[in-house]
Amino acid sequence: MKENKNKSLYHQFRGRVSALILVLLVGVTACFALFGVTKVPANTHTSQAVFPLVSSVPIAVTDHQVSLSLSGILKPAEQTDVAFEVSGKVVWLHEAFVVGGIVKKGEVLARLDPFDYQTQLLNKQAELALAQSHLSEQLALAKVAKKEWENNPHVTELALREPQVSSARAHLKAAEAGLAQAQKNLARTKYYAPYDALVTRRDTGLGQVINIGQQLGIVVNLSYGELHVPIAQFDLPFLPPLPVSEVTITADDIQRVGTLTRHTGLLSERTRMAYFVIKVEDPYALHSTLPAIHFGQFLQAQVPGNILKNVLKIPQEWIKNEMLWLVSPTQQLVQFPVNVLRREHNSVLISAPPYTDHQLVTHLPDYPQADMQVRTNTVHTQLAVKGDE
Repeated sequence: MKENKNKSLYHQFRGRVSALILVLLVGVTACFALFGVTKVPANTHTSQAVFPLVSSVPIAVTDHQVSLSLSGILKPAEQTDVAFEVSGKVVWLHEAFVVGGIVKKGEVLARLDPFDYQTQLLNKQAELALAQSHLSEQLALAKVAKKEWENNPHVTELALREPQVSSARAHLKAAEAGLAQAQKNLARTKYYAPYDALVTRRDTGLGQVINIGQQLGIVVNLSYGELHVPIAQFDLPFLPPLPVSEVTITADDIQRVGTLTRHTGLLSERTRMAYFVIKVEDPYALHSTLPAIHFGQFLQAQVPGNILKNVLKIPQEWIKNEMLWLVSPTQQLVQFPVNVLRREHNSVLISAPPYTDHQLVTHLPDYPQADMQVRTNTVHTQLAVKGDE
């Protein structure tokens, strides 16, 4: 009976082992099937490294004309006190002899009562006639005396009336000088404008009796004006030899042309700037159809300076720590130490690098390094720098 029991246990164990083997076979088959579905294709490519992207533009070397931007107030170059060289009573004034009036060169501004000077002129004319008559008389007497004493070897100059003739000649010259002075004084009763003038002050009126040299007003020269402009010390090296013509002068919509003529020889005590003078012909446009500018007006001036050869003009932000970044033909970053020649608005002028086959980097990666391998996105259209047209 015990033997039957052992046989029964054997058959149960054998059944369980068979079932377990069957389960394992099914599992292995399922795994192989799954691997077959998810098998990686044999032609899968290995991914490559991606380099940082930078933007760049070609290097454009040029010759740059420096322009100095200056400003100042237009001032008259010359002014004159209106004053007579003789005394008298004012009997006439030009209608334009008022503050703001404009008179042409040679026009009469004011006139004094000429009566006294006309009377003096008549007296001098009479004195001249008497002197001429006296000289003629002495010459006639000298002629008679010469005949009377022609055979006398010891005749004197007094006998020949030579002193009398000399005295008569001297009186004639004095009379001529007196007549000329009287004529001049009569002419001085009229004050003529010495140039095309603007009246800036008037201190007289009709009927006023004035003395010699008494100021009646002030006029300023309209033939030309002067614009006094300060130039900073760092701009002086770019100033060409004087005079500099074709200086553009602007105010609002007005544009004129002037000439930078001279240095005043003065430096500002506060700013240490040097002052120069720009000459503007005919500022009030009396003899042209150009727009007028006025004394006291604030004006802008553009002075053409020296020409900088072989330079680059780039935005200020392209320079990092006094270095300019370039991209080599092999797509590597290169550092170039810059030599800033001049700053204009938000751009700088620098000496051009010797690398003609490189490009300028306009946008860097976060942590740029020399010889770093990069990808470039070339900008073919150069945007205008702020401040440029």
